[in-house]
Amino acid sequence: MGWDLLSLPWWMLPTVLFVLPMIVALGVNRWRFHRAGVSQHLVLGLFVGACWTAALIVILQQVR
Repeated sequence: MGWDLLSLPWWMLPTVLFVLPMIVALGVNRWRFHRAGVSQHLVLGLFVGACWTAALIVILQQVR
């Protein structure tokens, strides 16, 4: 029995794909570059990517 991404709650993968890189980017900027935030373009790109991933998961769940 394999691990199926579509069997998880549909919101889990997009949330992880948005939150985990955001935490890493904030950490790197804080400790390496001594800045308090990240680029708005990075945030927008991660958000759009997470939304597309969520849409694909919902579509694939409905097709299945």
